Amino acid sequence: MKDCSRDFSLYIHIPFCVSKCAYCDFLSFADSSCMASYMDALCRQIRAAGVKEKRKVSAIYVGGGTPSLAYRHFGDLKKAISDVFFVEKDAEISMECNPESVTPAFIDAAQSFGVNRVSVGVQTLSDALLKKIGRAHDRTQAINALDKLTKVFPAVSADVMIGLPGQTMENLQESLDRLLTYPLKHLSCYSLILEEGTPLFEAYKHGEFVSDDDFAVDLYDEACMRLAANGFSRYEISNFCKDDCVCRYNTSVWQYADYLGLGLGASSFLKKEGGATFRRIRNAACMSDYLSDPSLAEEALEISLEEGQKEFIMLGLRLSCGIDLVRFREIFGVDFLSNYGEKLSKVKQYFCYKKNHLSILPQHLYISNSLINSLI
Repeated sequence: MKDCSRDFSLYIHIPFCVSKCAYCDFLSFADSSCMASYMDALCRQIRAAGVKEKRKVSAIYVGGGTPSLAYRHFGDLKKAISDVFFVEKDAEISMECNPESVTPAFIDAAQSFGVNRVSVGVQTLSDALLKKIGRAHDRTQAINALDKLTKVFPAVSADVMIGLPGQTMENLQESLDRLLTYPLKHLSCYSLILEEGTPLFEAYKHGEFVSDDDFAVDLYDEACMRLAANGFSRYEISNFCKDDCVCRYNTSVWQYADYLGLGLGASSFLKKEGGATFRRIRNAACMSDYLSDPSLAEEALEISLEEGQKEFIMLGLRLSCGIDLVRFREIFGVDFLSNYGEKLSKVKQYFCYKKNHLSILPQHLYISNSLINSLI
């Protein structure tokens, strides 16, 4: 698997959507009336940040929200980035989009921006389920979007959700089988999380549907088997790829690389290796505050050496290849086994230790949270 642990990446947040999904608690808005002002503030923040961070950029991830809605501003966004950052020639430039916003104008703007990887929020190809979770698209729009995107972009990923209210095994199988007819390089299978304050959580609380964790596991198993049979490898708990076409940005985050978060509520992680400094910075999450001063930080947190090690373990053990123990020493200046060997000895039957990597055995990924907690 690709080593992205020394990457420096940009995450760019565009928080506007056509509508708010019933399960979503992300920082996003259905009202895009301030989009032009927001994109102007975002470009100002990028230029100011580029003066401070003079490193080569290995990956750019444009997320949201629905970034594809802001296609008219991609030219200004690209100029702001290129004016102050050196983006490597082979950098991954990834962008999220939703099927209803995949138009010829968006595709042209994304190509001009340099996008070489697109992630499409399909979730399911069941119209009944899409309506139930409040998605703005239907099956036909999802299929049309995939038809267009796979003809243009070298890497296309699709998101699928598991454990939706009323989802059947047949729903999942049919959605996956249809998606697998496309030349997708990547597929993510995310379990539904019922977040307090969302319409779907309220529906669950009022008994409108039952959440069945055991059946969700069965659905996940089915997804794993179907994807494996079609040449996909699971490289992270929820992510699968062909031809080692991992999401470089996400992989760098799991491998504890530095990234700069730009946009409303976006977070940054910056460190100095050898156990010196670890910092997490969160941008202002209030739109009016951000528009008036996009460089304003809502929170700046210094991370201790011990907390940094815990984060490294927690993130890295999500990956099938696990954590790189040589990289652990480089970052923290200490030996992993010296610090965690005693705890590891109590659960060693669940782990694989190979070529300076420690990983959770595939059959035990279901209890990964428990295993990680036993170490940290």
